[in-house]
Amino acid sequence: MSEPTAAQLKDEGNELFKKQGYVGAIIKYTEAIALDDKNAVLYANRAACNHALNRYLDAVDDAHMATEIDPGYAKGWSRLAASRDALANWTHSQKLGSAPAERQQKNQYTAGLRAANARLNQPPIIPLSFPWQVATDMLPELRTAGYAKVSSSAWVIALAYEEFNNGVQMMKGMKQAPHPETPGAFVHYGNLEGLTLLSNGLMRDDRVFHINEPNWIDMYNQQVFFEVTARNAWNSEGLETIKELAQKRLKENGWDDVRPALSVTVRAWIMKAALEGGLRQEPQAGVEYYRRAIDLVEWGRTIWKDVPKSSRGAIFEHSFLIGIRSLYLKMFMNAYSTDPGLNSKFPIEQLKEEAEDLLKETDIAKRTRDNEPVDPGFISSFIAYPDGLGHAMLGFYHVQSARYTSDLVERMISFVKGAGEYTTAASKYPEDDELRAWYFNCTMDCLRNAGVPIDNFLMVALGLRDTVPKMQKIWAISELALGGRDQKIQANLDEADELKKLVANKTLTLQDPVPL
Repeated sequence: MSEPTAAQLKDEGNELFKKQGYVGAIIKYTEAIALDDKNAVLYANRAACNHALNRYLDAVDDAHMATEIDPGYAKGWSRLAASRDALANWTHSQKLGSAPAERQQKNQYTAGLRAANARLNQPPIIPLSFPWQVATDMLPELRTAGYAKVSSSAWVIALAYEEFNNGVQMMKGMKQAPHPETPGAFVHYGNLEGLTLLSNGLMRDDRVFHINEPNWIDMYNQQVFFEVTARNAWNSEGLETIKELAQKRLKENGWDDVRPALSVTVRAWIMKAALEGGLRQEPQAGVEYYRRAIDLVEWGRTIWKDVPKSSRGAIFEHSFLIGIRSLYLKMFMNAYSTDPGLNSKFPIEQLKEEAEDLLKETDIAKRTRDNEPVDPGFISSFIAYPDGLGHAMLGFYHVQSARYTSDLVERMISFVKGAGEYTTAASKYPEDDELRAWYFNCTMDCLRNAGVPIDNFLMVALGLRDTVPKMQKIWAISELALGGRDQKIQANLDEADELKKLVANKTLTLQDPVPL
């Protein structure tokens, strides 16, 4: 039996596309491209499939390839425009210059920075000390106390800040000088570990991400440009292309060439996701960049599973994968929140699956962790906190399920399940972390909506009341606090106090349901 031709594979892909079998169609188009890689139609068709699956980065890559092969192919250009519009991707932040698109992106980042700073300056909250500052001041005392104080969010946020801030200092140390041989050109001098430190800090605790200088974006762009150029990393190629080129370079040049190139590539995506999803408030784009980073890391962990860390690098370690998955899950929830409901482009069922996958990863990490010495914040950042996050996202899933069902019994059951997941999530965090208090607060919201007995509601209120003063020492000022954290917590505690009074005067009993 003869092998199918590129044309036959394209036709099979077209049939699958018509039936909305996008994944299968991508496989067929990819097989066809392997036989005919100069066919613009194949790339454009695969771009359409990726677009339908919300894989906008891959759609942009394929559509761009179609226009490169055949600049006169109108459908290639239309698919490129549609995918870029969906991704809100005006330009690559890695490129330096003053083109209109670049200025537009910079202006958007700057606008986001101004908005963030405006929130920070709003009364009545005056940020005397940020969490990382308070936590850093606490470290000498914690180190002296030893194991008795190993469970504190101060370790997590202080060590996250240490890495993030060191990365910022490397950005600031970047130097630019005229090129000695090329008039009008410049040579950059700097440290090649900036992206490593920035992304490590982000994965330890993304609450550490902050921009406190007006030229931060310019410095960051220069750092990325410097590292991408020095390491010959990939900043515009498609995911599958990168996989092919990485294996080719590995054969030709070895790990010393490929390891830093892959590291810069993945870490630049992580930072890009944070900037897109945060400052530009485009979580859809953030999801895409994190998803791409996860795909490349998982692929590398599979094909190079027997290669030691010293060769393949830190990005293929299990803790690194957990770090990206945690960031991705938060961004996915944010993306869902911009388009909530049963027909969301970011299905709530997928969020549930991603949360369950993260919990599987943390369970593996608990059972297989070696005896390599780590700092006190490492276990929290890459096992305990991701574990809590996974359960919190399952709690969020059950709350959303309750909101979109018309069956009252199913609604009650979903809220009860949500309360259980949020309670488990809270237990994964130290007593002085704001997330412990916040997830207890979410538990109380679920219990109220489920109509459980007052006794259950009051028991959770005891735990919440105990942790609030402990969290305030470090987390008095945070994004969660600026979003009304303390007011919402106090409302639930006030309700608990009122219910205790009603039970005391026998207006209600402990077995009565919490009134809505």
